[in-house]
Amino acid sequence: MAAVKDTAAAGLSDDQVLAYLKSHPDFLATHPELLETMELQHATGSAVSLIERQVEVLRGRSQRLEDRMTKLLENARDNERRASNVHRLARTLIRAPTLAAAILGLQQCMREDFGIDEAWVGVSPGLLKRSDIEGLQRLEPEGAVGRQFDDFLRTKLIECGPLTAVRAKLLFPKAAEPPQSAAVVPLERDKNLGMLVLASRDPERFQPRQGKVFLEMTAELVAAAVRAKLVS
Repeated sequence: MAAVKDTAAAGLSDDQVLAYLKSHPDFLATHPELLETMELQHATGSAVSLIERQVEVLRGRSQRLEDRMTKLLENARDNERRASNVHRLARTLIRAPTLAAAILGLQQCMREDFGIDEAWVGVSPGLLKRSDIEGLQRLEPEGAVGRQFDDFLRTKLIECGPLTAVRAKLLFPKAAEPPQSAAVVPLERDKNLGMLVLASRDPERFQPRQGKVFLEMTAELVAAAVRAKLVS
């Protein structure tokens, strides 16, 4: 750059030139001829004018802002869709006339709205007497399911991750394709109502460090529906 070379010849350092330009932001506006004569080295090795370089920088900045805005809009649409789906799930569970209808509605909403292939609910044996509803079982601590999930029944902490073949067959014996990952969520942790298992054929669908808000909301809705149908 000619201006920089001249200042260097005059004994000015780069920092001094930079400080001067920062304190005089209208310098180039009052000397527009410099914008056309000053050259910057492009990454390709060719020289471009300062004004061309500024346009290039502004275009890049504009593209980054546009990409960020697009991402924000996509996230907003995703959140709106999730909220709508959760609302539909709540409405389905509330309107279900029976416990069997509530479990069926849960399974349908999970598949159609959330892309979750299987749903299973286990209820404390002291509360659930019947055993003829598919996807709903008495959760006996010493039973086959209870022994498989003894750590969960002891801690009552949400578990997300791979689902073993033994657990998949035990919970979803009629599944056309065994689920590969699952989320295990307590129902009314303090009152020990039972547990909810959501499972997917996608081994990456449920991850150990994923967010738990959706799972907690779903468990609350399911627990409320099950509790209401048990006492109705």
